[in-house]
Amino acid sequence: MIAPFILFTFGLVFAPLAFGTVEQWSLAVLELTVGAAYIGFFLAARFSKESVLKVPGLLPLLLLLGLMAFQLVPLPGSLVKIISPGSYDIYSPLQSLSGGNDWMSLSVNRRATLYELLRIGCCCLMYIVTVQLLSQPEKLKKTVSIVVFLAAGVAFLAIVQAVGSPDKIYWIRQVPHNAHPFGPWINPNQFAGYIELICPLAFGLFLFYKPRVRGDESFRKKFVSFFTVPGIHFHLFLGFGTVLMVLAVFVSLCRGGILSIVAAGAVFLLLAKWKFPGRGRIIFPVIVASLFLAISWFGWDLIMTEFDHGFDRAGNVTDARLPLWSDLVGIIMDFPVFGAGFGTFLSIYPLYRTIGGNAILDHAHNDYLELLTDGGVVGFILAAWFVLSVLLHGLKMIRVRRDRYAVLLGIGGISGITALLFHSITDFNMHNGAVAYYFFFICGVAVASVNIRFSHYAGASSAGSPVRSLLKAQSNIGVVLLTFLGLFLVSATLLVQGGTFLAWRNYAAVSDTYVNKQLSGENLQKVADNMQRAVFWDPFEGLYSYKLGTAKYYLDDREKAFKQYILAARKNPLEGIFLQQLGLLAEVESGKKLIEEGYKRGLDKDSLALTYAEWLLWNGRRGEAKDVLMDRLLRDHGEIIDWMVLLNSYSFSRQDIAEILPATVDAWIQYGRYCEKKENYSDALFFFDTAAELLTDALDPAPSWFREIIHFYRRQGLEAKSLVVLRQAVEKVPDSAYFHILLGDYYRDQGLSYRAKEEFERALILDPANKQARSKLRRLGYGDSY
Repeated sequence: MIAPFILFTFGLVFAPLAFGTVEQWSLAVLELTVGAAYIGFFLAARFSKESVLKVPGLLPLLLLLGLMAFQLVPLPGSLVKIISPGSYDIYSPLQSLSGGNDWMSLSVNRRATLYELLRIGCCCLMYIVTVQLLSQPEKLKKTVSIVVFLAAGVAFLAIVQAVGSPDKIYWIRQVPHNAHPFGPWINPNQFAGYIELICPLAFGLFLFYKPRVRGDESFRKKFVSFFTVPGIHFHLFLGFGTVLMVLAVFVSLCRGGILSIVAAGAVFLLLAKWKFPGRGRIIFPVIVASLFLAISWFGWDLIMTEFDHGFDRAGNVTDARLPLWSDLVGIIMDFPVFGAGFGTFLSIYPLYRTIGGNAILDHAHNDYLELLTDGGVVGFILAAWFVLSVLLHGLKMIRVRRDRYAVLLGIGGISGITALLFHSITDFNMHNGAVAYYFFFICGVAVASVNIRFSHYAGASSAGSPVRSLLKAQSNIGVVLLTFLGLFLVSATLLVQGGTFLAWRNYAAVSDTYVNKQLSGENLQKVADNMQRAVFWDPFEGLYSYKLGTAKYYLDDREKAFKQYILAARKNPLEGIFLQQLGLLAEVESGKKLIEEGYKRGLDKDSLALTYAEWLLWNGRRGEAKDVLMDRLLRDHGEIIDWMVLLNSYSFSRQDIAEILPATVDAWIQYGRYCEKKENYSDALFFFDTAAELLTDALDPAPSWFREIIHFYRRQGLEAKSLVVLRQAVEKVPDSAYFHILLGDYYRDQGLSYRAKEEFERALILDPANKQARSKLRRLGYGDSY
């Protein structure tokens, strides 16, 4: 059993340190490591005649994997229409182009569901093998010590990194500009999720290893005995590590993590009081006081400010998650029974999104809601069944067990599970590779620890060997089935992850090649050959079929191009660009439906809407094109210039454009600036005038809006209009020194030196270091004062 245990331990160390296991390479390594440990254990158990234990919650866990596999299986369209109308509607635009092939899956993105099946399958194997390996006392103690030491080290690293290298992981790796790294993770929420799982275990060990002193001794003898008994250093380290972990969560400023770690402490305290009434009267207050002092050293202000972010001045909740969660009701209603497919949230959400902007939302920030969108009611019930089985089994065994080590570890495991379940209300920790892996590990620890029997009072089995666990032995048929489950998942992981790597290598070799009609036939054929190999190795990836279709199109093989585009769209029917490319090649009416659906479903709404509008204009549907543009610009006018270039090329009038533009100051300024660059000064004046009118009623105007309009009027020699807007700026943005300086310049030019002096002085009050204001005051003759 040495090799499986080494692999098992390696996975526990690797998962958090490999940047939280969020990348494909780290997920592949972890899945294969766990699979190898699992198969190694079952083979060793087979040859050593060692019992394989039954584990609670196995049936719902296997059924959950079965549900994921069922979502992947192609089914007749008539059946899908009955059991999952939402999935049928997603595939239905492709039915008329599929040549009578009406088979479809419940998942709207089979590739994403396949990867999720492998990930959750890995977690399932982890849970099973954890219970088996850690039912041996020495392995349980060694493993728990390793993960506690590791978590304490990660917490210390995170705190030091937050001070010394807040923008890089391990001081070397850059993160995306919108990320907030903490420890090995790019997201402090996931760091907190990891810590809140391990911290209760550390605290349980801390209580177990507390030195025992006689109650009838004097305080001096108690003090001396406490610091001289064997093992005191380990006890103190566990206490320090517990405080360090909690402190790291507070320093991360993760609100959900802070509340969850507090919840874990509360659950631990309640269970400990229930099992050991009358104990721990001193130790709990000491821990709380230590935490309070440690956090006070860093400062409470940042923590309180972070919690204030979720509320406005009136005390109303303003968290951005609420409108996101509101959008999810539509997905749940359309996919109520089996869901849209595990791992498909990123694909399905754009179809229901009402939140403005182009930010990509790849998770629901609520694991329960995402479980409902991905797996429906069936998936939710199976997941809840598994978790409740583990928790209820743990509580039942804690009630009857007397061994303090087993009980305290069981309480720690249940507290960690509860903490992550609480945190899952506001975040997506179960979708992080390392955190999900550790969640199933802690489930295994909770089960193994409360059932473990130590050798000093263990009974004997029928074969005469010590009984290592109170769990019953698995039947021979069950062992065979579990062995085949591991072999299947490991084989599938090797095939899928290896195929993904080989496909990506073929794609990367030609990814920089811009495929167009000017490309030589030889280079086009090279792209086609590489994409053909990529499709072979990764048959569920629609991108490769799409690129192959594009290469075939420019090789004048339109029939094969069209077939590849259909394949790409069937692999991922929610990828807008695939549908739009099909629409451009299809007949007008069916093409319109595909292009429109592509716009609705895609992530990059701007480019997809541009294609949709251009197709409508090309086919003479100006009114429909205007509606598309108005809808898109109302949601987000960040790319307004691209739209305006399109409208000008189709000779839209000033009045048409005015009807399309949203009633926002920024949109009208952008188009006015565009007209000015084109030297169309009459239209520029019209749009800037309208922007100035809108600015009058704007509730929270940006200073840049005033600057743009003021300087445009000055460039056009319209000083009177410029002055009106400038006075509005001084009134509506009173804390801006810039506008006071501009107004002071105006008064100086008008010969009103005393008024100019007042404005320059106000600018200095707002910005004492403003050299421009000081210089202007000196030029007015106030050099001695300034």
